[in-house]
Amino acid sequence: MDDRIRDLPGHGDPTEYDTIADSLYQVFITARNLAPSRHSTNCSTHPYGPVDPESPQGWGQCLFCNSNRRIGDPRARQEVANAPLQYEIPPPPYTHEALLERMRQINEIAFELNYRSPDEDFSIAADLVHGAFIIARELSRPRSSSRCLRHPGAPIDPTAQGGPRCMFCVAEEHRTGAVPPPQIRNRPRRTLPGRRQPGPPN
Repeated sequence: MDDRIRDLPGHGDPTEYDTIADSLYQVFITARNLAPSRHSTNCSTHPYGPVDPESPQGWGQCLFCNSNRRIGDPRARQEVANAPLQYEIPPPPYTHEALLERMRQINEIAFELNYRSPDEDFSIAADLVHGAFIIARELSRPRSSSRCLRHPGAPIDPTAQGGPRCMFCVAEEHRTGAVPPPQIRNRPRRTLPGRRQPGPPN
């Protein structure tokens, strides 16, 4: 897989990254199966139970266990802080160079892995491979003429300042206040045909 990525000319075509993303996802499935399982609650008693939306600091995410602890049930098990529930999603920009760097990290940790490696090493490997899959998946999307490195397949805003630009970047600038919101101009009201304007009071 590493050789295939390095052999891509330039930045490659999205269709070439498409097959790479499929292969990386299969590698991720293998890495995920070797790593410790990640449940929604990280609770050994209720691994697939509901998640507590207001879990206090230092408590687990299991709503059942936290409810018992809130009412002072002495049988409530002391939970440890949760492990990550979601595999890593690297931040943009998603470029060919970022994918190469991620593959270098994967090769380094895979070289050291063996059947005696701790669970944490397999978890790190699964996160790294998932990140490589995310980058390859984004590079496989059709690229717009906005040439945005953060959102390669984003739609274009033709009315953006400075010419057509990535719609996602423009929306983010509006949310953060980097670009002032558009001004709404009040138009004078027009009189409809056949209707007389009210005159001054007597």
